[in-house]
Amino acid sequence: MAPTSRASITAVAAALVAGSGYLGPRYLAVAVLVLAVAMGIGWSGLVHVGHRWTTAAIVGGGGALALIAVALGRSEPYLRFIAVALAAVTVAALVAQVLFPSPRGHVLSAVSGTAAGGAISTAGAAWVAAVRTPGSEDLVVAGAVTLAMAAVFSAATRNPGINAALTFTLGAGAGAAMGLLFETLSWYGGILVGLLTGAAVVLMGELNRREPRPRSRWAGISSAIAPVLIAGTLVYLAGRLLIG
Repeated sequence: MAPTSRASITAVAAALVAGSGYLGPRYLAVAVLVLAVAMGIGWSGLVHVGHRWTTAAIVGGGGALALIAVALGRSEPYLRFIAVALAAVTVAALVAQVLFPSPRGHVLSAVSGTAAGGAISTAGAAWVAAVRTPGSEDLVVAGAVTLAMAAVFSAATRNPGINAALTFTLGAGAGAAMGLLFETLSWYGGILVGLLTGAAVVLMGELNRREPRPRSRWAGISSAIAPVLIAGTLVYLAGRLLIG
């Protein structure tokens, strides 16, 4: 998948988070679940792990379990319950190798690759934890919007260094604009959010650049959705720093 196509999918996924976050936690949880399942379907092709549907079940199931844990939490910090989902994903990745073993010499990479995908899918639940935190509702929308804009800037040219600089600079500018737009945020808080979401896009983009382009369409979709789920944790941390 071409970098521009991957950036477009990232921007669309971030826009989905922004729109559902504006509507409320329930809609946001459904949107994050869809993204986690979609990422899980293509994850095995992205990290070259066999047993596609077993991997998809573990990765997508980890995201669903994390969402349930965060949604059922009655007191802050809601994200503390995500540890249960992370532990379940790790155990499931190990059990899967007992029931559906990978070829000799690839077991360790299969376990680590599956567990990494599960960790990323569970990170998406942080979007819901953030929107449930009093005073952070606007932060979720602002973070998703700046993430979408950062994704667009990340594929502006063919030079990775220039793209990274544009992503951080213009992402921070978009964050500052969001901070001025929402009364619960400040311009410097918006800049922090823009830098964090830009970091998620740049880091995943750099990892993808150093690997061969995914041949599978679903693998490319998975690589495009991953930054959106990862950014949920970064936005949640920004909320804890800025709002408490």
